[in-house]
Amino acid sequence: MQTNTPADFDRSILRMGSVAFLAGIVIFIVSTIVFHAGTMDPMDNPSVFAVYAQSDPWIAAHIGQFAGIMLIYAGGFIALHRLLAHSESDMASALAWFGLAVAIITASTYAILQAVDGVAQKITTSSWYAIPPSSSTAGSEEEEKAIAFRVAEGIRWTEIGINSYFRMLQGAVGIIFGVAIAKSALLSRWIGAVGIAVGAVSIAAGVVTAYIGFSEPVSNIWAVTLYLWIIILGIFMWRKTREKKVINR
Repeated sequence: MQTNTPADFDRSILRMGSVAFLAGIVIFIVSTIVFHAGTMDPMDNPSVFAVYAQSDPWIAAHIGQFAGIMLIYAGGFIALHRLLAHSESDMASALAWFGLAVAIITASTYAILQAVDGVAQKITTSSWYAIPPSSSTAGSEEEEKAIAFRVAEGIRWTEIGINSYFRMLQGAVGIIFGVAIAKSALLSRWIGAVGIAVGAVSIAAGVVTAYIGFSEPVSNIWAVTLYLWIIILGIFMWRKTREKKVINR
């Protein structure tokens, strides 16, 4: 019966993690840019709700985003944890375990976010949009539409709250793994420094979102920095698999 050596096993895990990072970010970006509807002002609720209600691929786009993020966390960060947990640095090893726990919490928070944004938000905005405006100021349809709008707004505020915490948790993942990388000799230290910077940006974006809601510039800065770090991790983890000895035990 053929068995893999420990080094071969670790190499496979790292290769899987690298592919998960890169494939996950591609799936997420395509789902967001190609299929996710949006407006110029994300806090203009009437315009936002009308766009969401008319977006046929809305639920599918969010399932795609969810699949991409789950690949990144369940594949990429699990493999990164595996690499760093065997570091010669006790600090890096301990941080890898802490980062794994925070990564699991972050992925769980994102699952809740996508259920609220991808399903509940679509149902409430579609229900509001389907009610025709009444020509009478005292019409029952107008009252019904106003109530439906408030329900959709409640879901929107819930989405904003969960999103703010997801961004802060994502920032914590970046900082924890960033410090772990910087403390170890398994990946270039500058990759850890980038992770720490990305984590700080993500936490700041989460705090801003909690106070003022969605902001297009803040979201763009957060997304671009996060995308770049994930891509860097995927590339350098793949390069790690080409070394003769993957992990020093």
